[in-house]
Amino acid sequence: MTYEDLIKDLCDVIKESENNAVSIYENLENVENLISELDIPLHKARKVQELISNSFGLLQHQDLHRQKIERVVNHVCETNNIDSSEYNIASSAKHISGNESCDVVSDDELEALIKSMQTAN
Repeated sequence: MTYEDLIKDLCDVIKESENNAVSIYENLENVENLISELDIPLHKARKVQELISNSFGLLQHQDLHRQKIERVVNHVCETNNIDSSEYNIASSAKHISGNESCDVVSDDELEALIKSMQTAN
């Protein structure tokens, strides 16, 4: 698998993830609107609102993973002199907002990870 093939595959995942996230967000907003129009007991409405809120949190977590994939793609492009503009992805932030983890991967660790994936194929 070439770097270009790897980048294309990852970009397909990024795009699908973005499209799914938009659909999920819109669906959750529609559910929220419907709940507010229904005549249901307050405790049940609150429970549904809590589930929706939890779903928004999971959606945000999923978006952090998408951003990490973008970072890998941009790193591969940078280190291999590949023009990333043809893949239509955003440039990567060095730190992903909302990522509370101390597990930030350095550029060297990222490159080693990519090399290890190549030898596994």
